[in-house]
Amino acid sequence: MLTAIPSSSRLLVLGLAFVTLLTAHMRADDDVRIVDCDKPVKSTKRGVCLNKISAADFMALSPSVSWWYNWHFTEDLPDPKEAKMTFYPMIWGDRPDSLKGLDDYLDDHDVPYVLAINEPNLKGQAFITPKETAALYEKIERIAKRHGATVVGPNMALGSADGDSITAFDPVERKKITYTFQNPFLNAFYHYVGENDDAPVGSHSYGNFGELSWLVQMMYDTYQRPIWVTEFAEWNAGSAAAERDYLIQSVDLMERLPFVQGYAWFKDRVDSNGKLSLLGGNGQLTELGKTYVNMPVHDPNVYYRLPGRLQAESYREAKEPKIASTSDEDGFLEMVCSGGDATLTYNVHVEQEKRFNVTVRMFSKTGTKVEIFQDGKVAAEVENHGSGWSSESTTINLPAGNHILGVRCSAPVKLNWIEFQ
Repeated sequence: MLTAIPSSSRLLVLGLAFVTLLTAHMRADDDVRIVDCDKPVKSTKRGVCLNKISAADFMALSPSVSWWYNWHFTEDLPDPKEAKMTFYPMIWGDRPDSLKGLDDYLDDHDVPYVLAINEPNLKGQAFITPKETAALYEKIERIAKRHGATVVGPNMALGSADGDSITAFDPVERKKITYTFQNPFLNAFYHYVGENDDAPVGSHSYGNFGELSWLVQMMYDTYQRPIWVTEFAEWNAGSAAAERDYLIQSVDLMERLPFVQGYAWFKDRVDSNGKLSLLGGNGQLTELGKTYVNMPVHDPNVYYRLPGRLQAESYREAKEPKIASTSDEDGFLEMVCSGGDATLTYNVHVEQEKRFNVTVRMFSKTGTKVEIFQDGKVAAEVENHGSGWSSESTTINLPAGNHILGVRCSAPVKLNWIEFQ
């Protein structure tokens, strides 16, 4: 809910500062991706936990999901090549056939990551001590390194009750401990394997968004290594709408944080808790699945081709604005700026110099004046008269090349999109 703006603060400044990053003639080996404004972008981070699904299911998820796993070292059903989704094998626990199975799979498949050891601290899952986890991890790592893959793990349960937690002698505390929280277990694990450089570590979260946001930051601050969230969902969300909001906030956060290297939604279909399911019928996304597939990326190497309608949520960096489902008559999400010099930046690509008609779709209750800046100078002004959602237009000339578009909001406003025609 937006609050009324004092008359002295009714100036909204949207600073669109265009800074050329690269020339139009990029080298072939650059990592830059030029994409269309109106299509989902495949995220290098985004994955999903799957059981047995169909080729049509894979294709439904494929526009933005780049990887998947099934808690096993080999695929139940290979995904269609056109889906361009990579299977990451997993050693779930200390099972006799797993290591040979992984080695055989990697002989025939080129994969960047191997997931290691599912919830070693939790009863009913791998349930092995830190020392046993370290010994198994080192075996997995030797196999993975031989094939040029990086091990992600162990993949921890965040916490559990006494009766569901592993108990073992702790080499750090020098006494027997019941590991009801993941960190003491991880501390013991790293004692056995050494600091292990900057190898990624994983965890699972089934609480609310506050838990997830705390978890990833805490893990990075504690262990200073890439973080993966290989299972996440809000298990006890009060409704499907609440689950969708959790997904929006969580994915937006993890796409934004550079130290979060990968994440996977739990899961394709959840019979016991349907509001978590990404898929319904064969090849049919649920509303939650559509949201997951259409969530934007915040990859600094992704540039949006103009002309086109640039969605406000497709930002590169954000300072203060929050993401939310849009209240506008069209669109998907919106960015809510409360003022105080909130800023957003966007990557845009222009094929050849052009004077664009620019339309800003915005919401304000009190009426605002909008100044648009190009290269640090005021290029145009548009004005909203406090009528709620409105589309305000001007023109801007942009040279060919890749640019950063900056938006600064000094008063409360909602932004849906900025269209360049």
